[in-house]
Amino acid sequence: MFTAEEKNCSFRYPRDSISRGTPVFHPCRACVLELPTPTWFPELFSALLSGRHLTAAEVTDAVRDLVAGRVDEVRGAAFITALRMKGETAEEVAAAALVLREQMLQLVPVSGPVLDTCGTGGDDSGTFNISTAAALVACGAGVPVVKHGGRAVSSKSGSADVLRELGVPIEAGPEWAQQCLDRTGFAFCFAPHFHRGMAHVSALRKKLGVRTLFNLLGPLANPANAPYQLLGVGKSELLDPLAAALARLGVRQAVLVCSRDGLDEVSLTAPTMVRVVRGNEYEAREWQPSEFGLAPVPLAAIRAQDATESAAAVRGVLAGADGPARRIVLANAAAALWAAEAVQTLREGVERAEAALDAGKPRAVLEALCRSASRAG
Repeated sequence: MFTAEEKNCSFRYPRDSISRGTPVFHPCRACVLELPTPTWFPELFSALLSGRHLTAAEVTDAVRDLVAGRVDEVRGAAFITALRMKGETAEEVAAAALVLREQMLQLVPVSGPVLDTCGTGGDDSGTFNISTAAALVACGAGVPVVKHGGRAVSSKSGSADVLRELGVPIEAGPEWAQQCLDRTGFAFCFAPHFHRGMAHVSALRKKLGVRTLFNLLGPLANPANAPYQLLGVGKSELLDPLAAALARLGVRQAVLVCSRDGLDEVSLTAPTMVRVVRGNEYEAREWQPSEFGLAPVPLAAIRAQDATESAAAVRGVLAGADGPARRIVLANAAAALWAAEAVQTLREGVERAEAALDAGKPRAVLEALCRSASRAG
C-alpha cells in the first residue's frame, strides 16, 4: 500500500523492488517504504533473547540484509541490541566481519605491510584521540599506516572527527586515500566511503549511542587488509572474543589492549591487559607501566571534551610539547611499533617514537595530509 505522501510523489518503485534490495527512501525523502520482515528475523531474534549463540551462516544472512538496507530501523536496532545483550561470540564477530570484507572497497599498499590502530571505542574515558596520534607517530617512525575509522558513535570524538579538525580532508574519497598512502605512507580510510553498506545502519547506531556489533567490525575490516594491528578494546570482556575472531580471520600480528584503569589504550598508571594474535592463534599477556620507562599519566590529564580539544592535544604532541599527552602517545606508539614488528621491546619502541617526534617527522606526516586537500577530488 502507498501512503498519502507516496501517492503525491511522482516517483514510483516497481512493487517487487523491495525484495531486490531497493533503498528505503524515495528521492523526495518524504516517502518511506515499509520493509517486509526478513525471513530470519523472528527465529534469530527469539534465539538471541533466549541466550542462544548464532551460527556463522545465520549471522551472515542477517548482516548482509542489514548492510543492504533490507531491514527496517526498528528490527535492525532490536537485532544488534539483543546480540549485544547476549554477548557476541568470536564466530559471530568473524562471520559479520567477512560480510564487510567481501563488500568493501580496497586499498592497495605498495610500500610493504601496513599497520592499523583502529579500535572499538566505548571505554567512556573521555580521553583525546590517543590512537590517532600514535598512528601519526608510528608513521613518522617509519611504519606505513592505513588508519581505518569514522565519526564518533559511542564516544565524544572519533578518529575522523579529530583528523577533520586537524585539517585533513577525510571525505576526499578512496582515490585520495590511495594517493596519500603512496606519497606519505599514511592513509585515512573514512569508513562510509569504503563500506558503503554501513550507511544503512549508521542512523540507528547513532540513535542507540552505545557500543554494538558494528563497533567491533571496524578493526576487523581494514580496507588495506592491514597485516599489523594495535587494537584498543573498550571493555575487557571483549578481549578474548575479538582476539579469537581475529585468529579465525588470520592476521600476521595484532595486539589487543585494554587497561585495568578503563582505557582502550595502553595505560601508564595501571597494567594493560594484552592479547597477541599471530596467524590463527593468540596468547594473553599483561604489560606493566614500568616496561615503557615513562612517568605515570593520570586520566584527568589526558581528557578532552570534544574534537577541538582533542585536536589541540594532538597538535601539542606533534609540536614537541612535553607532558602527559606526549607520554601516553609515546607509550601507545611504542606498542604500535612493537605490533608491527619494527622493534624488539617496548622500551625500544618508546625511544624510536621519541626520536621521530623530536625530529618533527609525525608533524610532517600530518602537514602532508593537510596539504593533500588541494589535490583532493
